[in-house]
Amino acid sequence: MTILKIAYYTQLRRNVPSMVATATILLVGLAVFKPIQAKDTMAGMGRSEFGNYLAGRQAQFDSNPRFAVKYYLSVLEKSPNNLLVLQRIISLLVSEGRIEEALSKAQHHTKISGSKSNISNLILALTDVKRQQFLKASQRIDQLPNDGINSFLIPMLNAWLLASQKKSEEALKIIDKKIKNPGLSALFGIHGALISEFAGNNENAISRYKAVANSHKNANLRTTILLGNLYERIGQKENAKAVYDSYKSLKPSSTMLDDTYNRLISGGTLKSYNRTIVEGISEALFSIGSAIQNQKPYQAIIFSRLAIYLNPNFSIAKLLLAETLEENVSLSEANKIYKELSSQQNYGWAARLRIANNLDRLGETDKAVHQLRSMAIENTKKTDALIKLGNLLQRHKRYQASINAYEQAKRRIQSIKKQHWALHFSLGISYERLKRWPLAERNLLKALELRPNHPSVLNYLGYSWVEQGLQLKRAQKMIENAVKQRPRDGYIIDSLGWVFYRLGNIKEAIKQLERAVQIRPEDPTINDHLGDIYWTAGRRNEAKFQWNKALTLDPERDQIPKIKLKLKVGLPEKVNEQKGI
Repeated sequence: MTILKIAYYTQLRRNVPSMVATATILLVGLAVFKPIQAKDTMAGMGRSEFGNYLAGRQAQFDSNPRFAVKYYLSVLEKSPNNLLVLQRIISLLVSEGRIEEALSKAQHHTKISGSKSNISNLILALTDVKRQQFLKASQRIDQLPNDGINSFLIPMLNAWLLASQKKSEEALKIIDKKIKNPGLSALFGIHGALISEFAGNNENAISRYKAVANSHKNANLRTTILLGNLYERIGQKENAKAVYDSYKSLKPSSTMLDDTYNRLISGGTLKSYNRTIVEGISEALFSIGSAIQNQKPYQAIIFSRLAIYLNPNFSIAKLLLAETLEENVSLSEANKIYKELSSQQNYGWAARLRIANNLDRLGETDKAVHQLRSMAIENTKKTDALIKLGNLLQRHKRYQASINAYEQAKRRIQSIKKQHWALHFSLGISYERLKRWPLAERNLLKALELRPNHPSVLNYLGYSWVEQGLQLKRAQKMIENAVKQRPRDGYIIDSLGWVFYRLGNIKEAIKQLERAVQIRPEDPTINDHLGDIYWTAGRRNEAKFQWNKALTLDPERDQIPKIKLKLKVGLPEKVNEQKGI
C-alpha cells in the first residue's frame, strides 16, 4: 500500500474492486487487534480478577485499547507479576503512544521474566538509543530472539549501531547481505543509502538510492524525497527536479511534492541536514511498519509509534500511523494526527483531505462538506478538494450537488489527460443516476477513451446500455472483457447475466446470475435480477424466493414497491418484449 492512497471507486452499481494485501512480513510477540469500530463506553470495573482479564481481552478484541489498558491495570493491582498481562499491557500502551508508561512496565517485565520479553527488550533498547547510549542498546538487542520480524529488524538496528561507531563499511556489509535477497532489496537498500549518506559518501548513497528506486514497481514517495533532497543539498537541483518529475509522472494527482516544487521554482534551498543515529533507527522502525501495514496493521501502529518516539518530528511516520489508524476504523484518533500534520508543507493538504473524509465517516458530513468547499476556494488551481467533495456527495446520493462539484473541477483542468478518467467516470455516474443519459453517456465514453480497458468503466457503461436496451452486442463484449479481468467480481458477473437476459439467452443468464449470487449473496439487486430470470424461465416459486430475499437486503427505496408488485402479480408478460427478448 502506498502512503495516502487517493483513488476512489464508487459502489453505486457494479464497481467494487478488490483490495489485495501485499505485505508478507510477520511480527511475533505482539498482541493483535480486530479492526472494527471501538466502543465509546465501558462497564464498571468488576471485582473478579479473572473477569477483568476477560473484559480486557474483549476490549482489546473490539479495538478499544484505552479500556483494555484499564481492565488489565486492575488485574495487575492484584497480580503485579502476571507476565501475560504485562506483555499485553505494554504493547497496548505503545499502540496508544504512551511510551513512557510502557517503559516502566517493560523494566518490571524484564526483571521478573529474566530478560526474555521481546517487546519489553525492544522498548528498553530504543530508550537507550534515544539517550544515545548505543553500546547499552546493542547489548539489549543481542537479547532479542532472531526470528519472525526480528530477523529483519535486528540487522537494520545493528547496522545503524555500527555506524554510530564509525564502522560504516561493516554496517553496509550487513545491509548488502540482506539485499542479495531480491525480495528485501528495497526494504534494506534504503538503509544502505542512508548509512552511506551518514558516512559522507554521497556518491555511494546516490547509487544506492537509484537502485532502490529501480527495485520499486511503482513510484515510492520516501525514496523520491530522500534522493531528491540529497541532490538539492549538494547543489544538483536539476537532478533533484528530475527525481521529483519521475514521481509526479507516475502519480500526477499527488500533492505530496507541491511545496518541494515551490521551493525549487522560488530558488529556495534546503537547510543543512546532519542525519543522526537516532533518526536512522527511527527510519528502520518506519520501514518495517510501512512494509507490514496492509498485512499486520496493529503491528504497523506499534512500529510507527516507536519511530515517532525516537523522532517526534518524523512527519511521514505520523502519516503512516494516521493512515493505519484510519483504515482500522480509529477515525477520531487518526484525525488528531492528521490535524498535527495539517500545517506541514508537503503533507498538510493531503492530511486535510483525509480529515474531511473521516468526518463524513464519523457522521459529521456537513463539517466535511464545509471543509472541502473551503479548501476548493482556498486554492483555485487544485481539483482534488472538489473531486473529493463530489465523491462524498455522490455517496450520499446528492447527485446534482456532486455534479456541480465535478463540473467545477473539470473547468479547472487546462488539458485533459489519462489520469482524469476517474473524474469523467464519476460525473457520468451522477448524471446517469439522475437519468440525464446523454450527458452520462458522453462522460462515460470519455472515461473509456482515457482508460480503454478499465473493467469498472467497461462494466458501468455496458450495464447502462443494457438497462436501456441500447447497443446490446457491444455491451456484451465490453462486460465479457470486464469479467475476464475480474472473474470473481459478482457485480460484473451480474451485468453479464443481465445482458444475456436482455438478449433472450435465459439459460446462460441463469448460469451467470446464480454465480453472481454465490459471490455476492448480500446484494439486493443481484437477487432481484435472479428472481426476474427465474420467473421468465417458468420457475415461479424460486423467483418469489429471490424477490423476498431482495426485500430483506435493504434495496434502494424506489425499488421496494417494484419488488412488492412482482411478488403480488409476478413479472408482467410484456416485460420480455420490453427487454428486447
